[in-house]
Amino acid sequence: MTPPDEITLTIPRDRALYPVASLVLGGVGIRLNLTIEHLEDLQLALETALDRVRSNPVTVTLRVTDGEIEALVGPMTDGVRAELAADDGEAVGLRRILDALVDDVELETIDGGDWLKMTKAAGRTEA
Repeated sequence: MTPPDEITLTIPRDRALYPVASLVLGGVGIRLNLTIEHLEDLQLALETALDRVRSNPVTVTLRVTDGEIEALVGPMTDGVRAELAADDGEAVGLRRILDALVDDVELETIDGGDWLKMTKAAGRTEA
């Protein structure tokens, strides 16, 4: 197995700068020849995650492995664990949004904080 390619971006917690993370994700997506649908799903998932980060600065790590891309975002606010665990029924909560956009969502504890890890199959198209 090939070691993953990894890009780590650290930016101030400022909504005006979040498009920078989306731009980096877009560049990775182009390199992987992601479909527009997959790229849009990942960008929306990233935006949703960035809205729940508690720290300043914000860190986004993108990892590309065989056939998938992983985004690790954090550290998250304390309520994210409960938001992900909540069964909102018909309501559109964090879990439902992310499950619709990415293949896997989980929280990892890093340096005492919760980090949101989202994984999506590359879903490449042949040129």
